[in-house]
Amino acid sequence: MKVKEIARLAEVTPDIVRFYNREGLLRPRQNPRNGYYVYGSEDLCRLRFIRMANKLGLSLYEIKVILSQAMEDGLLSGDLKALFTDRLSWLEQELNELKRLRDDMNAAIEVWQQMPDGAPNGRSVQELIEQWS
Repeated sequence: MKVKEIARLAEVTPDIVRFYNREGLLRPRQNPRNGYYVYGSEDLCRLRFIRMANKLGLSLYEIKVILSQAMEDGLLSGDLKALFTDRLSWLEQELNELKRLRDDMNAAIEVWQQMPDGAPNGRSVQELIEQWS
């Protein structure tokens, strides 16, 4: 497969395929006659895995480690479990922070809706900033 074809199948842009290739995450063959990269089904699987791992919040470095371990010895499941456990803990903290922010914003909107013109004034905005600091 050429860059455009693997990109279409993985539902990414050709630039993303090229970026992951430069980062060493994909391992295409290079056609000796024209220098073009030729991607196989293994590259497509890797590309789909990279995108899913990225959506889970894993860094490119973490993804590289996982892929290199998978190539060497079939993946160190304990390391992967620890990585996911750490990531889950981080996500829980982020989620709690976002929920708190949502609640603060809803409270501010409720206060502002009770104002004469339904809009915040300078004092209410200043109080909100101080409360969030």
